[in-house]
Amino acid sequence: MLIKNKKINHHCLKNRSGLSMVELIIVTVLFMILVPTSLAIFVGARKITGQSYIQHQAAITSSESSDILHYMRNLDFDWLVNGTFFLIRNPGTGSWLVKSDLADMDIFERRVVVSDARRHLSTNDIYFDGDTGVFYEDANTKRVDVSVVWAPDYLPLDLLTHTLYITNWQRVITY
Repeated sequence: MLIKNKKINHHCLKNRSGLSMVELIIVTVLFMILVPTSLAIFVGARKITGQSYIQHQAAITSSESSDILHYMRNLDFDWLVNGTFFLIRNPGTGSWLVKSDLADMDIFERRVVVSDARRHLSTNDIYFDGDTGVFYEDANTKRVDVSVVWAPDYLPLDLLTHTLYITNWQRVITY
């Protein structure tokens, strides 16, 4: 019996389809590096988007607080008494309550501090913190400090504040 050695055609082996073991290892390593990195970027972007949404809601809440205070002033300026208050959504109605003894039960705490505005004695201009000179307290102008505080799940407390000066427009004020 005679066995002939068949010649192996290397040209056919080079044109075969499929991946070699080295190619599979390279693809696997690249996959293991790129997928966790992509997921980390995606999760981080979702957190930033969520944080931006909450900050936007806080700004809207702060603006609502200012609108409520202007509305109170228009009804009766004497409703703006000096003190610290909380604006709270009235459950089920969408309206607001003003409380002095109960913190907000929503995600945001809306704190309002009302005080008489200070004016420079010589010029009657508003007296700001850090100003020097003699001042007096003007009962016809209220300084209202509005702060909105919230606690995101993954960050420490965050805060948005602004100060309003509200005058009693129904009285004639001469300066």
